[in-house]
Amino acid sequence: MRISLRNGWKLINSIKLLFFISIYILLNLTNLINAQSNNQTTISYPLYLCSANNPNDYRLFANGGGWDGFWYVGYNRVWIKKIFIPENLSNYKTAFLGAKLGRMKSQQVYKNGKATLDKEAIPGDIYIAISSTISWQKSTWKLLTFTSEIPFEGDSELAIEQIGESQWFWAKIPISDISFGQDNYIALWSTSSYLNNTANSPIIAAAWGDKDTNSFINDEIRGIPPQHFSTTTLKSTLTVFDPAIALKLVPELLQNITIGIMGISNGEKISEKKVFYSSILGNEIEKAWFEISEDNKNWKKHGLTIYTSPYIFSINPKKLAFEKHGKENNKNQHEISNNLFLRIFIRVCAIDIWENIAKSDTLEIFIVDKTDKK
Repeated sequence: MRISLRNGWKLINSIKLLFFISIYILLNLTNLINAQSNNQTTISYPLYLCSANNPNDYRLFANGGGWDGFWYVGYNRVWIKKIFIPENLSNYKTAFLGAKLGRMKSQQVYKNGKATLDKEAIPGDIYIAISSTISWQKSTWKLLTFTSEIPFEGDSELAIEQIGESQWFWAKIPISDISFGQDNYIALWSTSSYLNNTANSPIIAAAWGDKDTNSFINDEIRGIPPQHFSTTTLKSTLTVFDPAIALKLVPELLQNITIGIMGISNGEKISEKKVFYSSILGNEIEKAWFEISEDNKNWKKHGLTIYTSPYIFSINPKKLAFEKHGKENNKNQHEISNNLFLRIFIRVCAIDIWENIAKSDTLEIFIVDKTDKK
């Protein structure tokens, strides 16, 4: 479907869009009725292995402001969690390592040498790994997330859109990486040297701990977790608080997540945002996000991740880069009515708790560059 948004977002082809919405709703109502008639009510849920036994109980330090406990994840600190994994869990098909992170630090965004009202995450990455011993070889390292995906910490002087509650991030690992019937050790750290204190780094969430020591901190690393056994690896134990590090074991359950873009409207006037309404149908949707592309091949996330309905997204045209050269150098830039337009493709994506990912059909739109003075 192609939609032209002229003079800063003028919608055409509305009849086709309304027809699409009607058919889409009818089809999904039919699917829901069929599912109920077939008694499809039995669902096998993932198993979360963490000290608190409930991933939702990790609410300390990483939400909002206040005391952070100095619980940062960084280049010079590795968090270690010891988890016993029973032998009878080896029948699970997929496994994920996870950590709950928040309060990512941000920095000023500059445009043409001038400070803007926007802020961006201090760039960096967070890694995670599992081992049957207290050493983690590079072949087992998994990228957990980039810092740009972690909710920001609040700012006392600026209004920031990216602030939010801490969230769980998951990285898939082979089942063969797990040693069933014995203790396993999960390590969490960063390879980014600038993430070296609470002023620059994200905070890991915590729950209340106890005297049964199964969590540790090692502040003697430099971007690499311990590679060989050492008696000092587990030298700093944690008892009062428990870090949000977990193993998620997922049964084989495939579901068809149905996503549709249902409508478009105007958003905030000051930023000339356009609002996209979407419908996501499926069990246990974990999160959804919006993606854009200039060639319908290479996609990138745009805007904030949404963790609960309604699934409504916004495009801020002021945060889209417009190339300042002619269309002979940029096939996605077109001249319409003496204005330069950027053609982009959009889609909505979602993932459920079983890590099934779905994407909507792509929608082609044109955005006018109001900064062009032609």
